[in-house]
Amino acid sequence: MKRVTQGGLSTRASATGKIAKPGQAFSILAAAATLLLPASRALGDELDLTAQDSGSIPGDEAIFARIDSHPTGTGVFNPFLTVQSPGNQPVEQGYNTSDFLPLDDLRNHWNTDLHLNQLAGVSIAGKTYYAFELDANETGQGNNNKYLSIDNIRIYTSPTDTAKAAGNNPDDLGALRYSLNDPRLLAGNSFNIANWVKIDATRDFSSTSGSGSSDMIVYVPTELFKDAAPGDFVYFYNLNGVHYAADPGTSADAGFEEWRALRGVPDGGNSLLLLGSALTALVLLAGQRSKMSSKA
Repeated sequence: MKRVTQGGLSTRASATGKIAKPGQAFSILAAAATLLLPASRALGDELDLTAQDSGSIPGDEAIFARIDSHPTGTGVFNPFLTVQSPGNQPVEQGYNTSDFLPLDDLRNHWNTDLHLNQLAGVSIAGKTYYAFELDANETGQGNNNKYLSIDNIRIYTSPTDTAKAAGNNPDDLGALRYSLNDPRLLAGNSFNIANWVKIDATRDFSSTSGSGSSDMIVYVPTELFKDAAPGDFVYFYNLNGVHYAADPGTSADAGFEEWRALRGVPDGGNSLLLLGSALTALVLLAGQRSKMSSKA
């Protein structure tokens, strides 16, 4: 079993891939948001991006890839979400909003609203995706400090700004369009974290760790948002550090993680540059997935 301590609460993750929630972080929701996902995903899968350049979790439609666009200092990176583990705790979570700083969000001016019509689609093997890029901030020192686990990504849309009403309950944000894990954020008092992605902050094309070079990009099919309106708010929730700590030592050991999106508005070309180093491998991967689907 994996033992994790957060905020004085000692918790254990079982072989089914679940970890107890931080104290009073969430209330149990009366009804789950609806998303059709294969039942086999409950068994859980790890996607190890320390051993491969790109891939997908079985039954999941998103594509994950290593990437190394730089420089990615915050002023250049233009993030919409910044999160940092509190104190010396291993787990961090948050979602984007300009209203306040929920959960482990950091810095008001780098947590901003997103709208669907601000996102640009990218075509991979004939299918269109929205792209979200992560700049992880790990030290790269020691055997485990360079690793980070991406334990959940959840994307919601809403025609109105629901952040203040939702507070620390992401599942109250709106319609769930994509989820790395079970359509419920929680199973009882535990996070659903059966599916997760492992990254190495030092491995991306032999670049440096820490802030300044990005680490991962995730492509989410645009068809999952077909029922959303162009002006809808887009809320991107991220949970890290359950399997590999977001802060493996002291508070100075690792900094904040930040996310940016491929946008349809001009940004000096930086958003387009972030795609270049990953697309070749992704086209091959998507082609392989299409062949497998046609044979099924």
